[in-house]
Amino acid sequence: LQLIKFQHCHDRRGRSSRSLSSSMNPLYGRLPTDAAIVAHNEDYLVGTIGLSQAKLRRNTTRKILTLENGVLEERVNWLKRRLHLKKNEINKMIQSQPGILGQRSDVALTPKLDYLKTRLVLDEKSLRKIILGAPFILGSSTQESVIPKLDYLQKKLLLDEASLRKIILVAPNTLGFSIEGSIEPKLDWLQNRLVLDDEKLAKVIMRFPTILQYSIDDNIEPKLDWLKQRLDLDDMAVSKIVRQFPTILGLSIPNKLEPTLAWLQQRLSLTDRELSNLVQKIPALFGYSVGTNIEPTLNFFIEALGDEDRALALLVRSPDLFSKSLEKRLKPRLEEARNAGLVIDDACLKRIGKYAEKKWLTSLHYQIRQLAMGR
Repeated sequence: LQLIKFQHCHDRRGRSSRSLSSSMNPLYGRLPTDAAIVAHNEDYLVGTIGLSQAKLRRNTTRKILTLENGVLEERVNWLKRRLHLKKNEINKMIQSQPGILGQRSDVALTPKLDYLKTRLVLDEKSLRKIILGAPFILGSSTQESVIPKLDYLQKKLLLDEASLRKIILVAPNTLGFSIEGSIEPKLDWLQNRLVLDDEKLAKVIMRFPTILQYSIDDNIEPKLDWLKQRLDLDDMAVSKIVRQFPTILGLSIPNKLEPTLAWLQQRLSLTDRELSNLVQKIPALFGYSVGTNIEPTLNFFIEALGDEDRALALLVRSPDLFSKSLEKRLKPRLEEARNAGLVIDDACLKRIGKYAEKKWLTSLHYQIRQLAMGR
């Protein structure tokens, strides 16, 4: 009796019940056959989890189909509780990485999650975000895969714990790439192509960690070549744009970059050289929405000055004015200036847009006193 109980408990931890499947248990009746267990697990994975037939036939999935009835359900429920997952989230995770269910929570998953929390100083919410973004981490070896990659990134990019945490939170799929085959060659390529020292390279990655997940051949190099040709830039000018606004490497040329340039050139009546100079002054313009940011800001200055040509000239000279918030800065300050009786000219609008709050109030009060003295 004790032997039967031991074998049954041991089997619940994930071993195949093959050794008992054909036996008659005097206490419980006939145990399920291997075929019955496989059929039950297939029904659960397909019917409840939503796993596709294609993934069901993969070797990594076939290995978990012989787990005793109930084991898959227990492991799914454990993951839901441990990571505070909704039903659709756990289903999506298992659909992506069904092999996760081949690991025991106490032996494999708990130590892995505990390591990530400690190493990256994560709260439960951040841990959940990383695993949802890159569930393959649960199937990766901590010692042979996760730790070496974190150590390499921290050393190569001169990162403290907080900076390393930020990179993994934003780009967790980085941990799925090989150091020798992807991460190291990519960083070396960026450093050489953009003429970056170690510190500047680290700043680019910190500002846009997702670059670590991009392909050089399919994404990064074509975009740099396009910028160089489209704006008639040399390598150093391209490098400066990327350092100032590395997110540009994540924007689509046909859907974002080219339409933004075309709109600016047409609406501001710019030559190719003037357009190039404009975006070199404020590369972040590439990231702004024409409809909800650039055009409304342009209209604000046209209305404020009452002269479209003057407004266009002002913004071409000071394109950083496009970066100022309409609702939080430009509109409230224009109203204050008008209420005070100030002349709304180019100089006034530049103060409205560029001054910090304390400096703006000081300037406003000074202008009001000057008016009171008749100057």
